[in-house]
Amino acid sequence: MLSDDFLPAALREDAVRKAGADDFSSDSYMAALEPLLHSIEHEMRLNERGRSEIRERIVDALANRLTVVAWEKANPEQATAPIEAPIIILGLPRTGSSILHETLAAAPGMRTPLIWEVRDYSLVHEVTDASSDPRMEAIEAAIARKNAAAPDYAAMHYENPHIPMECVALTMIDLVSTQYSTIAWAPTYRRFLLSHDARETYAWHRRALRFLQVRTPGKRWVLKAPMHSLFIAALIETYPDAILLQTHREPIKVVGSFCSLCATLRRAWSDDVRPEEQAPQDAAYAAELVRRAVQFRRNHPQEQARFHDVAFKRFMAEQEATLSEIFVHCGMPFTDAARDAMLDYLEARPRNKHGTHSYTLEQFGLSPEKLEPLFRDYVAACREFI
Repeated sequence: MLSDDFLPAALREDAVRKAGADDFSSDSYMAALEPLLHSIEHEMRLNERGRSEIRERIVDALANRLTVVAWEKANPEQATAPIEAPIIILGLPRTGSSILHETLAAAPGMRTPLIWEVRDYSLVHEVTDASSDPRMEAIEAAIARKNAAAPDYAAMHYENPHIPMECVALTMIDLVSTQYSTIAWAPTYRRFLLSHDARETYAWHRRALRFLQVRTPGKRWVLKAPMHSLFIAALIETYPDAILLQTHREPIKVVGSFCSLCATLRRAWSDDVRPEEQAPQDAAYAAELVRRAVQFRRNHPQEQARFHDVAFKRFMAEQEATLSEIFVHCGMPFTDAARDAMLDYLEARPRNKHGTHSYTLEQFGLSPEKLEPLFRDYVAACREFI
C-alpha cells in the first residue's frame, strides 16, 4: 500500500502548488506513474534521503509539465513552431555519447538542453544571464548533494548547471525516464519502459523543445539519450528529418562501467543495494538497447541514410576527423570556427579530469563469458565500429 506522501493526488497537489498552474493537458503520465510507484514501494528499498529525492523528482517533473502547458496556452504560435533536423545521439551508455554531445554543443549555432533549464522549467524564460543568476546556486547545491551522497559519481559523469543534459529530462515530463531505473532498483518500472508505446511521450519531448527553443531561436538542436534506442520508430515519427548518431564501444567494457554507475547512484539513495543481484538485469537492459537499434536498422533499410556511426576509440584517437565526418553527414560546413570551438572544448575536458572510474566485472558477478551471448548480434552487425 502506498504511503500518503506518494499518493498520486498528493504528488499532483504539490506539483500544482509549485507551478502555480493546474492543467496537465492529459493524464498520459499515469501510464508511467503506476509502475513507478510500485517500484518505489516494493523494490527500490529507499532510505529516507532516497524517498525524498525520488518524490522531489516526480513533483518537479509534473510541475515542469504544468509550466509547459501554461506557456503553450499563452503562446500558441511558438507552441507549434517547427523543430528542424535535430541531431540526435543514441547508443549504449558509457560509449562517449556525453562528451560527444557536449563537444557538438560547443560549435557555433548549436543548441542543447542545459541542466539548469530542465531542472526547473519556470526559470527558462526568466533567466537572462545564467552565469550570474543567483538561482543557479540552488541547482549547484542539488548537484553537490548528489555528489556528496555518491562520492564517485563525478568521476563517471561530471555535471554543472551549464552543461548539456540528455533527453531523459525532457521525456521526464511524461514520467518516462531511465533516470528512475538507474538511480534506484526498479525492475517493474524498467519492464514498463521496455513495453511502452512512446509516441505520446515523444510528443511531450517535442513540446518541451519548443518551450526551450524560445530562448535561442535559429539554433540547431543536438540531443542525446541512450534510451532513444528503445523508441527509434517513435523518435522518427516525431522528428521525420532527424539525423541519428549511434555511438559504439566494446560492449563488455561498457557493461562493467554501466553497472558501476548504477551501483554508485543506488547506494546514494538506498542502504540495501545488491550489485550481484541487480547487475545481470542491468546488463540485459543494455543488451536490449543495442538489440533494438540493430533490429530497427536491419528492418528499415530505407532509414539507413539518416544514421551515422561513431566509434568511441576513433573519436578519442582522431577527434578532428571524427567531428568533420559528423558535420558532413549532417549537411553542415565544418568551418574553422566550429572546429576550433569543439577542439578547444575537448582540450579543456580531458578524460579523468574529475577523477578515475575504476571497476571490475567480477565485483558484479559478471564475466565476458556471461556477457558475450547477450551482445553477439550487436558485435556481428557493428564490428567495424567496436
